[in-house]
Parts: sequence; structure tokens; C-alpha cells
Amino acid sequence: MKFFTIYVLGLFIYLSSSAQSLNRLPKLNIDKNNVTVSGVSAGGFMAVQLHVALSTVFRGAASVAGGVYWCSEGNSLTAQVKCMQNPSALKVDTYVKKAQAEAQAGTIEKLANLKRSKIYIFASPKDGVIKHESSDRLYEFYSQFVPQNQIVYQNQIAAAHSWVTKDYGNECDVQALPWLNNCKYDMAGDILKHLYGPLNANRTIRNDMRSQIYAYDQTEFQSQNSALFDYGYIFIPTNCGTRRALCKLHVALHGCQMNPDHVRDQFAVHSGLNSWAEANNIVVLYPQAQKVPQVNPYACWDWFGFTGKDFANRNGSQIIAIQKMVYRLMGTF
Repeated sequence: MKFFTIYVLGLFIYLSSSAQSLNRLPKLNIDKNNVTVSGVSAGGFMAVQLHVALSTVFRGAASVAGGVYWCSEGNSLTAQVKCMQNPSALKVDTYVKKAQAEAQAGTIEKLANLKRSKIYIFASPKDGVIKHESSDRLYEFYSQFVPQNQIVYQNQIAAAHSWVTKDYGNECDVQALPWLNNCKYDMAGDILKHLYGPLNANRTIRNDMRSQIYAYDQTEFQSQNSALFDYGYIFIPTNCGTRRALCKLHVALHGCQMNPDHVRDQFAVHSGLNSWAEANNIVVLYPQAQKVPQVNPYACWDWFGFTGKDFANRNGSQIIAIQKMVYRLMGTF
């Protein structure tokens, strides 16, 4: 395979379809009070878990085609039968009590921290994979802890199951790889504007922003069962690479069948987040999950317990790994 590398900021930019030699995730000048997370599908569930478990680290969250905290109860069959296909039957009080019990045990941070959060929820009435009522339950869950005027719920876009974009991917009603659908809606912009407040206008002409997307080694964050891909991606705005600018951080989590095995770097390149991030000094981290035969063949983030019983709290191996990545970017790990 032919590939080309350019050395910038001690990292490699990869212009091939797969990463080769990898360097460590860098230390940047990150504002610890402006770290947020988003995710789609399994990544949407995972974004909620990260936010609820680490509410002093993540000051806001966006769930796209996801659902309520601890919905699966650590069981893959429950995840499929109840959370995905019969969410109307879910009892939100069950998950509120679970969060309260975890907080009481100290395995997630204090739920009172959530009061200052901004929440964005996206669900489509045409989603055939995870029914939109799953996000209805998530809205009810967050409403127990977050003022309703800090929650945006977008459920008016008739999209198939996907991360919705303004100008890239399948037709809006197509349910297929790469799970990016062109619905002529700038969801990425709406997410970032809600989570961070007013932003500079997105004037970027270079739509893919590929030259500022770097591959980084995830193996140093790997534990025995954390199921991380060998590498992840990071978008570094021009002003953030020098460590002179104080920059925000947004963690974006792919869904099932959206890691490099299935779609290469399409989510990191075409999510729509990067051009807004360039205009507003927001570093975007795109961690990548790994396929695990039999228990996780589609490279989902763990919202159903395949990494262990602590999957949804601060002791979960994937939550620990992503927290370490965030702390590395802050310069504290």
C-alpha cells in the first residue's frame, strides 16, 4: 500500500486508508471547563454514560439516536429487545434510581453536578434501528437532573438511523454504511452551538479538513478488556497546535460499524464537527472502538456490558480509557 506522511506537531498525518506508524496523543492547552462529549447510536449511549459518570469532566453531552443511562442493565438481549425496539415500555424511574445508587456508592460523580450541563438529544421518527422513544426516555431521565431550558430535543428530521450531516453521506432515508446521512441539516453545528453557546461563524471552504486530522496511538490507553482499536483520530485546529491558544475539547464517539474496520476515517473526516471546531478553537477527539468476536463483532462502544459489570460507571474500562485521553490532552496524564 502506498502512503504519505507529513510530520506536524510531533504527529503523523495519514493520507492513506489506514494508519501506519503512530505517535502518542499530544498535550495541548485545553480549557478543563469546556470539555463536552457526543455520540451516535452505541456512541450516543456511551456519551451519556461518560457524562453521567464523570460530570465534573464533561460539562455537556449530545446523544444522537441513543438512549437512557444504563438502559441495557448490562445485558445484550435487553439492549436489543427493550432499549432498541420496545423503548416505550421502559420505566425511567429504574434508571434514575440506578444513577442515584451509583452516586451514593461513589462509582459515578455527584448527580447535582448535572444541573450546570447542556444536553442535546437527536432522534428521528424514521429510525428503524433504535426507535425514537428511546430518546424520549433519555429526555425524561435528564429532566430529573438538568433544567429543561438547558436541554434541546431535535426530533423533527425524518432520517434513517445515522449521524446526520448537512452535505455528506447517504440519502437521508437510507439505512446503511457508513451510517452518515446527508439530510441537509447541520446537526454538528447545532450540537456545538448548544453545548458551548454562541460560536464564530463556520466559514471553512475545505469541507473535509483532512490535513488537520491526525492518527494517534490508543494502545497505551488499552487495558485487558477495554476493546480499543489500535489508533484513534484527532482534529487539531490551527490555533490549538502551538499550545498558545486556550482551546475547548469535544469528544465524538462513533456508532456500531463506524470504526476503521468498517468505514475507515469517514466519521472523523465528514462528521461536520471539524469546520466549526476550526473556527472556534475546539479540539475534536475521535476515539475508536475495536471489534471483539462473539461479544462485540460490530465494534460498538460498550453500553451493554461486554467489558464488565462496571461498563456504565467510572470504573468501566472504556470510561477510564477515554478519561485518560482527555487528561493527556489537558497535560495531566
